[in-house]
Amino acid sequence: MTIDKKFALRYLFQQLIAAVFLVSAWLKLAPIEPFELTLVDSGLVPWSISPYAARLLIALEAFIGVGLLFNTKFTKLLLKSGLYLTLFFCVYLLLLWWFRGNDVNCGCFGTLFSMTPIESLLKNALLIIISLGALRLFTPTPRNFKWIYIVGGLAIAALPFILNPPDGYFSNIDETQYPYKLRTELIPDTIKANIPFNMEEGEYLIAFLSISCPHCRVGAQKLSVAAKKHDLPRIHALFIGDESKMDEFRFESNSNLPYTMYRENSFFKFTKGVLPTFLLVKNGQVLKRWSGAAFSYDEIAKIPSYLIE
Repeated sequence: MTIDKKFALRYLFQQLIAAVFLVSAWLKLAPIEPFELTLVDSGLVPWSISPYAARLLIALEAFIGVGLLFNTKFTKLLLKSGLYLTLFFCVYLLLLWWFRGNDVNCGCFGTLFSMTPIESLLKNALLIIISLGALRLFTPTPRNFKWIYIVGGLAIAALPFILNPPDGYFSNIDETQYPYKLRTELIPDTIKANIPFNMEEGEYLIAFLSISCPHCRVGAQKLSVAAKKHDLPRIHALFIGDESKMDEFRFESNSNLPYTMYRENSFFKFTKGVLPTFLLVKNGQVLKRWSGAAFSYDEIAKIPSYLIE
């Protein structure tokens, strides 16, 4: 039995492309918020549609990846689609590099494998070369499987919305009575001295974050992007954790919030055990409190209105 070397090489290229697309789609999905926010930060999509655009792009990656695992009459179309999607991501990376520089995590492999825009562009250049090689070596096959592609495509398109629904699909009713006094007396004077404003006066948004908390990294990134898109009051973060890892936190969250370290047990009096926690404060009164996923895009857009009510 002779082996068709041309077919074997093309199939190897095809499987490499499939693996990259499948791994990329899976790692972006959980958590998905960093990818949503990086799309907004690059200027490619507006804030309001980023949750849907991110999930559709992930679904497209997954569909191309699954489709390339098999040889059918649609394989050439999938190879071309993968090539065009890679070129689209190159545009996204160039915009991100232009607006944010190279010292950010592009989110191409989620938060598990951090890559800068330049590193990801080099990865994409290699992927483009492999894709062009696979297309050059391509030979048609009669197998169709049209209905499997249609049904499978619809199922894959729905999966990101089912596995990780956008913020707001499921929400709890906030029964807190607002406004209420911010208990600044719980904060030690040594920590207050490092906060560059009077917490009893003015308007500000204060974030309670942990350096080791992955959800806090998402919250910090969300807050940083929101500050560029909305007219928000002064923002300040209170951190608990190992300050020596702050550079890592900032890189992975694409954020650079002004902060004060808060290594005291009273920190948890404000968070009630849930991180991240955000408080909107005006003249010492808490106008709104959010914890975890409740700090959604819709809620962030309402912050200016909370301040004038």
